[in-house]
Amino acid sequence: MSLIAEISEAAFATEVLQAGQPVLVDFHAQWCGPCKAMAPALEDVAREYEGLARIVKVDIDAQPGLAQTYSIRGVPTLLLVAGGEVKERYTGGLGRGKLSEILERHLEPGQ
Repeated sequence: MSLIAEISEAAFATEVLQAGQPVLVDFHAQWCGPCKAMAPALEDVAREYEGLARIVKVDIDAQPGLAQTYSIRGVPTLLLVAGGEVKERYTGGLGRGKLSEILERHLEPGQ
């Protein structure tokens, strides 16, 4: 079972912007090869940081309003959201090490 939830526009505010922990949002598409290639690394990181941070997915074809709101021009695009604000943004596939590094920068000290 995946720890990564697919988020709708209706749930985005609650699940991402109002979350009490950092959230890495993966804007992806079903037809995107690099998105599929990055999926195992995202799953690994989601398990590693369970309880400390969340990873969620947004399908840009199913949620075009969110893609427009966050100016998503290519996929995969990852946003690190903390405290209701986008803190970091990356476009293109990232490896497990880089994903961990991004989350580590936004964890509370001592976690």
